[in-house]
Amino acid sequence: MRLGRPRRIGRALATLAIVALVSAAARAVWSNGVFSSVPTGFLGSCKVAGTVPGVQDIEAANGMAFVSVSNARGPNAADGIYASPLAGGELRKLSGSPRDFHPRGIGLYRTPDGKGLFLMAVNKRSTGRFSIDSFEVTDPAGTPALVAQGTIEGGMLINPQDVAPASPVSFYVANGTAGKNPLLHIPQTYGVIPGGNVLFFNGMMFKEAADGLYGTRSLILTGGGTHLVVGGLLSRSLTSFSREPFSGDLTEAGTLLVGAGPEKLSLDAQGQLWVAGHANLADWRAYNADPAKRSPSQLFRVSLLNGVPQEAEQIYGNDGRELAGASVGVSAGKRLLIGSSLDGKLLDCTQ
Repeated sequence: MRLGRPRRIGRALATLAIVALVSAAARAVWSNGVFSSVPTGFLGSCKVAGTVPGVQDIEAANGMAFVSVSNARGPNAADGIYASPLAGGELRKLSGSPRDFHPRGIGLYRTPDGKGLFLMAVNKRSTGRFSIDSFEVTDPAGTPALVAQGTIEGGMLINPQDVAPASPVSFYVANGTAGKNPLLHIPQTYGVIPGGNVLFFNGMMFKEAADGLYGTRSLILTGGGTHLVVGGLLSRSLTSFSREPFSGDLTEAGTLLVGAGPEKLSLDAQGQLWVAGHANLADWRAYNADPAKRSPSQLFRVSLLNGVPQEAEQIYGNDGRELAGASVGVSAGKRLLIGSSLDGKLLDCTQ
């Protein structure tokens, strides 16, 4: 009789373990979109605007597209910040960046008088160390060049992916994973448990502004800086936070599922959000490992209301032959610029 209780406890624990494993597997399957596919189609035409190692991010200002160039598979001597007129023209690498510069996400800050333009970039150096590098952009509407303003490093930059400037000296950073425990790396990478966060740098120090996120890959300030929209690669969603401008504190305001894992975000002149995403992360990871296994590309237009995403509409989709694994898209009038961090070309599309 005394042996019955330990056996019942053992069976209960075994049942709980099985339920936990099934739940974790189901979460991983959904987070990675294992059974998802991309509807193909685009009501327009595209041409190759430039060949580069890879397009990590694109920001538009002053009639120019500023392009963060580096390949997600590793550093390249051609990495850097490039620019091209939105009206059409050559893609040109800008001078003024440091020697060991391999940018990921970038962000632009325009001064209130409209005369000054600053660019910040997540830099993954060839040593594997991370920093946020900031630059003033001179002659931004003519022949732009970069003038280095500073480099910020810190132990909280675990796996930074994107940056959103709030001023010439303050910014938010998206950490794809925020934990240093190697035992948690795999479940965080596949979306079984949360691992991402958002940091705020106030000009002097970092602090955590939001945590418990899944695969934080991108962020952007909207509504004149009143809201921060964060893309969750492994939550397949966009989350909007209302922002306290002085402290940088964030309060969740709403979430929208988009049917794909968002990689990078941009805003157009009408205040709409453009989101490049990956429907099936297994396909995307296979393409990362083998360039011959081209993964599909997807681009969504997302409406905003008071800084909160409302509805996502797919505008561009292809099976990977025209462009594989799109990471970012920027809309300027009837033009779309679309790039991939793994595919070595920038598409110039007309809607």
